[in-house]
Parts: sequence; C-alpha cells; structure tokens
Amino acid sequence: MRKTHLKLIIWILLAILATAGFWASVSGIANLLAYFQRGAEPASALNIVPNVPPDLHVALSWDADGADIGRPIEAFTRSQVEATYLRAWLQWNLSYMKGEPHGLTTYFTGPARSEISAAVRRATADGLRIAQTNTAHRLQLHFYSADGTVVAFTDHDVPIAQVIRAQSGTILSAGATRADYDVVMLLEDGEWRIRHLVRRAATPPPVLQVPPCPTCVTANGTGLELEGVPFYVMGINYYPQATPWDTFWPQYSPAVIDRDLSRIKGLGLNTIRIFIPYEQFGGPRVDLVMLDRLGDLLDRAQAQDVKVIVTLFDFRADYGLLQWASADRHLEAILPRFATHPAILMWDLKNEPDLDDKVSGAPIVDAWLAHTVTLVRRLAPHHLVTIGWSNPMAARRLADQVDIVQFHYYAPVVEFAPAYAALRTEVPDRPVLLGEFGLPTWNSVFPHGHTEAEQAVYYADLLTAMREVDAVGTLAWTLYDFTHVPATVAGRWPWQTGPQAHMGVIRADGREKPAAALLAPGAVLDVPPVPGWARWLKPFWLLVAGGIIAVTAAAVWFTRVHAKALRR
Repeated sequence: MRKTHLKLIIWILLAILATAGFWASVSGIANLLAYFQRGAEPASALNIVPNVPPDLHVALSWDADGADIGRPIEAFTRSQVEATYLRAWLQWNLSYMKGEPHGLTTYFTGPARSEISAAVRRATADGLRIAQTNTAHRLQLHFYSADGTVVAFTDHDVPIAQVIRAQSGTILSAGATRADYDVVMLLEDGEWRIRHLVRRAATPPPVLQVPPCPTCVTANGTGLELEGVPFYVMGINYYPQATPWDTFWPQYSPAVIDRDLSRIKGLGLNTIRIFIPYEQFGGPRVDLVMLDRLGDLLDRAQAQDVKVIVTLFDFRADYGLLQWASADRHLEAILPRFATHPAILMWDLKNEPDLDDKVSGAPIVDAWLAHTVTLVRRLAPHHLVTIGWSNPMAARRLADQVDIVQFHYYAPVVEFAPAYAALRTEVPDRPVLLGEFGLPTWNSVFPHGHTEAEQAVYYADLLTAMREVDAVGTLAWTLYDFTHVPATVAGRWPWQTGPQAHMGVIRADGREKPAAALLAPGAVLDVPPVPGWARWLKPFWLLVAGGIIAVTAAAVWFTRVHAKALRR
C-alpha cells in the first residue's frame, strides 16, 4: 500500500472520530441545558411522592370542559396536571400521617401550601394523629391560560375519609365526607403546583343510567316482595363439596353447579349465599375470567329459579385508609356488570366484619362499611344491601343504612327469642334475616362433639323459633361436609378444623343427614329430643370413662402390691 493511501485512511478515521466527538459534546450540552431549564425532578427530593405509585388506585376522570376555557388544553398537559394532582393529594395524606408538612413545597405553592401546612402543624400541636385518604376525583376544566402556565378546574364530589386518633392511639373519630374543590394550578420551574384549593359543598354525582329490574326482590316494610308477592328466604350457604373456600372459584365447574342447584331445589330451598374472595377476584384489577364464572353461576341459578346472596370482600380484613380506593375499584368492576341480574337477591358487603374489630377498630370498620354502602347503592340501585354480622347484638350497627338486617346464630336455641326481641326493639322498621345457623356433627375424642341426631334437634328447635318471629328467612351453614378446611378459616388444630368440616346437612359421601329434611317450607319439625344418656356414648366420654377405669385399676393394683410389701 502506498504511503499516500495510508495517510488518506488515517485522515478519514480522524475525521470520523472528530465528528462523533462534536455531536457527543453538542448532545451533552443540550441535555445539560434541558435539565436546568426543566427544574428539579420531584423524585430527587426527600419525603415526597416521586410518581403516582402503581398500587395507588385512586380514580380520576374528566367531565366535559367548560364552555369557555380560554384555549384547548393539550393531552400531554392534561396528563401532567392529572399526575401532579394525584401526587399532591397523596403527599398531603402522607404529611398528616407523619405529623409534619414534608414535601408539600413540591406540589403546593402560595395560599394552598400555607393552609395545608398550617393544618398539619395544628393537628400535631393539638396532640392528634390524622390518617386521611381520597378515593376518586372527577375534574371539570374551567380555564387554561394562553401561555400554558395556569389551569383552573373543579374537583367534584371527592370522597375523603379520615381517622383521628389521640397520641395514645385511641380512635377519636372515623368517617368519610364528600366535598367539591375549586383548584388553581400554576406551572413553576417546569412543574405544576396547586396554588388554590378551596373546599365547598359537594355536587351530587350524576345518576347512573341503570335499566329497571322488575324481577328483583324488593323490601316492603319489614318484609320482602318478588313481583308484588311476599318472598321468604329458605336458603343455604354454598360451597361445592370437593372445592370449598379458596378452591371454589379457581376450580369452578359448571356441571357441579348445575348438579348442586338441582339438589338444593330438591331440598325445597330457593336461595344460596356465596362468597367472592377479594384477592382471588383480582382486588382492584378484577380478573375477567372470575367475573365470567360468577356470571355463569348467576345464569345457572336463574335458570333453576334460585336466588343468590353475593357476599363481597371475603378473606379481606385490611380496613386501612390506603386500601379504600382499591376496594372501590373492585366494586366498580363487579357491580355494574350484574346491576340488573334477576338472580341476585342482595349484595352482602362483608361476612362477619365485627370479628375484625380487634385489629382495625370498630369505628374504622363501620366507617368503611358506611362508605361502601353508598357506593354499592349507586352502582346497583335495584338490588338490596345487607351486612352479615356474626350475632344479633352486632347486627344493630349500621342498621339504618342497609335494606336487610342480617345476623348469624350458633348459640343455644333457648337464648334465641330474647336476642331476637332485643334486636327487633332496636331495629323495628327493617326486614331481618338469619344469614347463618348450624351445628357441627363432628363427634370425636375431643370434647363438645355432636351427633347427627343432635344436629337435627337443633335445626328443628331453631326453625320452630324462627316461625314465631317476623324474620324474612333463614340460611343454614352449610350444604356439604368437607374433607378439607383451609387454616385461614378456623385454624390448624383438629378441634378447630373438625367441627368446620362437618357443618353440612349432606355428608361428604353425598348422603343426607336427618337435618336436611327440616329445611323445606312447611317441614314437620317435631323431632324427638336426644335421650340424656346418649351423650355418655360419645367417643370423648367413652375415652374419659376408659381413662377413669384404667386409672382406678392401676390404683387398685398399686394398693394391693404396696399392701403385700408391707405385710412382708
């Protein structure tokens, strides 16, 4: 190769390297200038919300813009305003939680920042610990400035929940309110901030257009009606025999549903109560496959003229304020789809929520239930609403907010009449439903076992007592005995799982227990009492008797041996 050619190649390579270096320098300078012009990235600040967290399920929607907003707002700008507004509310909530106005300068400015900071400091100075959450926002744009630096809008009907505690942790108040907010936001240093946030009375949400449901059951005074005819609930709590609790929906079988519904009808019953596990159905992002399975069950129940009580939020015991928005999204995904389904008798918001009082506190449990009642009524206005309290005393809670007052009962029958009378005195104007009752037939070497004959007597006595009051129906627990009970239901020990596995009126092998014949309307309930001596034939007492005999025999033997030794 000639020297001239080699020099030419070297000069070409040097030119390429110089050009690449020049463009890299220009790009770096441009990025640096853009960084300084854009302002600080919110994620770099301490104690602020960097982005809208993926598990923040607060809803945000826009109503139609006002008639004269100044200029059309760009889609990108609207999305920036949305994100900043949601982060601002979350930062406000976190500031209350911390008791200090940390991070507010990133999302608030001017009067809004001053007022919120003062409110946070005032609560701390008063010895209060405040938890706050917001679950949805419905914005309407009123103004967007020509230079793109000012937006004004109204946030309509914002649901806001607060729990106020003393420094000791004692709950002083818990509840939810709704309000409108007039908002002005400014673009400062490349970031949107809220300058004005003025609260005023809430604007009622638009009424959802839900078609009528002429074949839905309605409440009339203390009774129920279906198409103008009195309706009495004769039902049972339902899981398939082979797939109860957490295995029901993942292993859903249409053939099993059809078979079991036919058997339920054969027992003379007209209603089942089912359970929707919150997590299994996807939480705030509801699984469409699970929705289809629920719809299939409802369609099959309707085909066999069986009503369904749908119990929501099963196995969900977290009432923390940050979870309220997730629960709302869960309801918004499920209820509208079935808002006019004629098979649904009522929505049961939660199974035995009073059992969660020890962890969450009764005021918070009640506040969430009251908030949820309002949303359910809006999403499914033609269906009845109930709450499945664990006993008659607890059923007095929120009685004025539900359509059906429901309680469960597993206590001695002799205590039923006074308990019901006390409930009816407190709640004179609502239908009352016995949502669960039963007696296990687990009879083992552990104490407190029962026989099928004792179960039949309990059913007969309680159903007789129910015929003497003005309740609107009963649902037994449960259709089948089970071979598997999850530890989350009753515990892990045999004396915990055993009774729960033998609560059915049909044995695991498919044969009916005597109690099954007592459920139908008009069934003869004169079941003879179990002889008192029969209890001593239970395995536990036989074991005790055997133990006593063994100990006595050992004592006699020891005494004789000891006596012989002394004579020697």
